Amino acid sequence: MALQSGTILGITLVSGNPSGLSDATPSQRFDFLVTANFPAFTSGTDTAALPLIGAAIAAETRSGKSVTLRDGLCAGPGQDANGVEVYTNPPTVSGDGLTFNLTNAAGTAQTSVATNIPVSFIVAVDFVG
Repeated sequence: MALQSGTILGITLVSGNPSGLSDATPSQRFDFLVTANFPAFTSGTDTAALPLIGAAIAAETRSGKSVTLRDGLCAGPGQDANGVEVYTNPPTVSGDGLTFNLTNAAGTAQTSVATNIPVSFIVAVDFVG
């Protein structure tokens, strides 16, 4: 079993505090759309990870606050080179990243796939500090 790490391609704010990041509020929750590509899965026992999501969001927003990943879900499929849609099972927060399996639309683990159109995730993060 191999762990295949994705590469974050894009980060877009989806929702959050209407007044933006405030120094007066100690902790604020925001939701981001994160897109990522994944290398080739070679076995049905491979798992996927999207590491350092909070760090990537902190670098993108340049808020100076620490970012804590709270939750994530697959928001839209990617595709492989043959046009087959690539989804994920429900991700698990693991430190600053997510772990999951790449699946087909029915939820069956992919056995041989690499994405060339990114998979989309919605992630919830807290900005603290």
